[in-house]
Amino acid sequence: MAAVPWSRRAVLSLYRMLRREGEKLQYTDQEFFKTSLRREFEKAREEQHLEQRQKLLDKGHYFLSKRLGGLV
Repeated sequence: MAAVPWSRRAVLSLYRMLRREGEKLQYTDQEFFKTSLRREFEKAREEQHLEQRQKLLDKGHYFLSKRLGGLV
């Protein structure tokens, strides 16, 4: 998967895609997933280094490509 350059738009798009994918969860509580997802994105918001932001964005895309780590 090609790296998506970090931008506010890319982060919000990833967040929305992960939320939609989370609605398909069967074996994990959807509310727990949504709360955890929001908490992680809020925590990452404080990151100042562009390299680290890009790494977090890539990690999110990888998690999504692997169908939420096998949770779906």
